[in-house]
Amino acid sequence: MRTPDTIDNHPPHYTDTLAAGIPLKWKDKHNAMSWDMRLRALPGIPMIQAGDDLGAVIVQAGMDDGLPLEHGDVVVVAQKVVSKCEDRVIPLGTVTPSDRAVRLAQRVGRDPRLIQLYLNESRAILRILGRHVITLDHRGFVDTAAGVDSANAGVFAEGWACLLPVDPDASARHIRDRIQKLTGTQVAVLISDSLGQPFREGSHGAAIGVAGIAAVENPSDGETDLYGNPATGQINRVDELAGAASVLMGQSNQSRPVVVIRGAVYTPSKNASIRDLLVEVATPPLDADLTEAAANEDQPPTPWP
Repeated sequence: MRTPDTIDNHPPHYTDTLAAGIPLKWKDKHNAMSWDMRLRALPGIPMIQAGDDLGAVIVQAGMDDGLPLEHGDVVVVAQKVVSKCEDRVIPLGTVTPSDRAVRLAQRVGRDPRLIQLYLNESRAILRILGRHVITLDHRGFVDTAAGVDSANAGVFAEGWACLLPVDPDASARHIRDRIQKLTGTQVAVLISDSLGQPFREGSHGAAIGVAGIAAVENPSDGETDLYGNPATGQINRVDELAGAASVLMGQSNQSRPVVVIRGAVYTPSKNASIRDLLVEVATPPLDADLTEAAANEDQPPTPWP
C-alpha cells in the first residue's frame, strides 16, 4: 500500500490552498473541456458486513485493480454498503407495526412492518400516490418510503429492510478520513442512492452524503456564457457525479458499489454538507395519511402482499 512518502502526481498548490480555506477548482474550469473524465467501478468489493472497515476495503480494491487512489479523485460509494457497514439492516421480524402503520399498509398494499419503518424514519408523510408513500425524513430528504428498501438487503422471503445511514455526511467523512490515513491522498467522497422525481418515471443516482467536495458549484469570478454575459447559474455537481457513477454501479446484482471518478471538475470543501443542496421543506401540521384518512374510510383496503 502506498504511503504519504511515495505518493506521486501531487499538485503542490492543492493541499496548501485547501488548508488556507481558499476555494479552489480541482481543475482549471476554463480548460476543463480539454480534459477527460474517467470512471472506474472497482471490482472485488466483497459482501460488506456490519463493522467492516469500508475505507480500507476501498483502498485495497483500488490497489488490487491497479488503480491506487490519487489526489482529487471522487470516490462514489453506494448507500447500501454504507448502511450494511453501519448495521442499518433490520430483520422485519423484530418490527411491531402500530395501528397507524396497519391502516396505511392496507391503503397502499404494503407490508405493515415496512410501513412502520417508514414512519420511524420520517418527520412527516407528505403525500400518498397509489402505492407510493412520499416522506420527509429526519435528514431532510424528500423521497419515497424514507429511503427504506428491501432490494439487496437480504432474501425477500426472510424479511429484511435496509435503512439509510443516520448521518450520510458523517459516513462520507469517515470513509474520506480513513482513505487519507491509509494512503495520504485527499479525495472527495459521495454516498449515493437511487432517488425518484415527482414528475419523471424511474430513479437515478443522487448524492445523499458528501465529504471534501462542495455540494453546489458556483461560477468562477469573471466567468461568462458564450455571449459574454455573466454566468450566474449554480450547478449541482455532486448529483451529476453520483448519477454518472450509478450507470456503472447498476441497481441489481452487479456487485459494483464503489466507483472512482478521475478528472472531475469540483471545488474542494472541508465543511461540505449535503444540507447545502437541500431546499428546506416545512413539516406539515398533520401528515397526509392522517388528513386523508377520513376521505378514504369507505374505500376497501388494499390486500397485502
